[in-house]
Amino acid sequence: METVERPSWLDETFIEDALRSREEYGGVIVADIRVQLAVGKMGSTNVGEVTIPPWLNYEFVAEILSERKDKQIFVTDMDVKAAVGRGDNYLSTLYRITVEFIESKDGNEVNKYGLVIKTLPDGEILQKLIHDIQGFEKELQMYKITLPAMYLKMMGMSTNGNFHPLSARYLPSKRKDTIVLEDLQHLGYKMANRHTGLDLEHCKLTVRALARLHAASVALHKTDPSSIDMYSELMFADTGEQRENMEKSFQSNLNVLVSKLDEWPGYEPYANKIRKLVPTAVDRIIKCTKPREGSLNVLNHGDCWTNNMMFHYCPKTGEVDDVRLIDFQLVRFSSPVLDLQYFLCTSTNDEIRFGQRDRLLREYHAELRDTLEDLKLDPQQYTLQQLNEDFEENEIFGLLMVCTYLSAMLATSIDVPDFSELKEDFMLDDGTHPMEKLLEGKRFKEVLYTFLHYYENKGLI
Repeated sequence: METVERPSWLDETFIEDALRSREEYGGVIVADIRVQLAVGKMGSTNVGEVTIPPWLNYEFVAEILSERKDKQIFVTDMDVKAAVGRGDNYLSTLYRITVEFIESKDGNEVNKYGLVIKTLPDGEILQKLIHDIQGFEKELQMYKITLPAMYLKMMGMSTNGNFHPLSARYLPSKRKDTIVLEDLQHLGYKMANRHTGLDLEHCKLTVRALARLHAASVALHKTDPSSIDMYSELMFADTGEQRENMEKSFQSNLNVLVSKLDEWPGYEPYANKIRKLVPTAVDRIIKCTKPREGSLNVLNHGDCWTNNMMFHYCPKTGEVDDVRLIDFQLVRFSSPVLDLQYFLCTSTNDEIRFGQRDRLLREYHAELRDTLEDLKLDPQQYTLQQLNEDFEENEIFGLLMVCTYLSAMLATSIDVPDFSELKEDFMLDDGTHPMEKLLEGKRFKEVLYTFLHYYENKGLI
């Protein structure tokens, strides 16, 4: 590994304090203070440099695992790395930790456990956004209360005991704005390649998982309507400061895209078409995200794209056999087609993007119908025809997600700006707009053209 500059807080005093806590929490013998660049791999994602905060120490991890094991444990070693690379996550900072521990001070058997620690992102503007939309509060509610309540209902419907969780295991923490999860990578799960997108089998597993999540939320809402109170729409709020900020950001992003379309050969005809969307874009998004009267409303994941899911593969065949959903900061109570639009517009490969949409909607609906029936709910309360009509009606939601968010999802790590530098006017410290570089990505331009052609043929632009 490459030796890198040591952060100022990682000094002799810090090491001495760590060693003094060894008797209580375990420890390692430090021969010298040499800091190395941690490089790893998750799926196809390179992991780079990470600065470890002082609180992320043996004591913190020992407390988490002691509660998980319901006994005092002693950490003997731990390795901390960035969980994902640049461009793979925007609304949080993620650490991946491999912990070695013993279950008694004189114990000889060393155990290993993998954790992912999620904290606030760097930068005041991003942190303000997360607080304004209650991102951490929503996600904690999902892991601590809502998902366990769903699991109880889903386990009750299982006749063969084959219950599969929808997400990672949550481990309680007393630290504010911090979420601790079991590392799915240690269980054999991998993140797919966000640049190439998902093939049919991966997509089928994902829409089925969404269907089970949605159906379980219907059952939960029926028995306890207050269970969804936390998940009101805050990202695309109808009023207040967040509405004003989102409108500025959204319109700014769209205007930068329009200027690029004017410049790119072959894209010029689409510039005016997208320009006409700018004044009403946020109003149309708000309309899409509101719960529908007289129709099915569910808890949407809200941010269901390639990097917010992890896949497991059969050791014998190598075929994908399970998926877990992660990152619940943008959960909303609304039409189920929002998750489907978002997923199909951000995460499929070129072959699936338009050629298999109808098949995946049928796949989703069959799983939704069967799960509703297993949960003793009316399986016909949302027909395939209703699903197709709602999906068609919300195509504008998919279009606007493509125009504003997809460039960041498809960007290479070198093309991702440092969003911690974002200022209140949504510009970076160097005076450039963050979308400028993102929109120039070769992969995004290729995919965008197919979408613009598709939406033009549908008469949406």
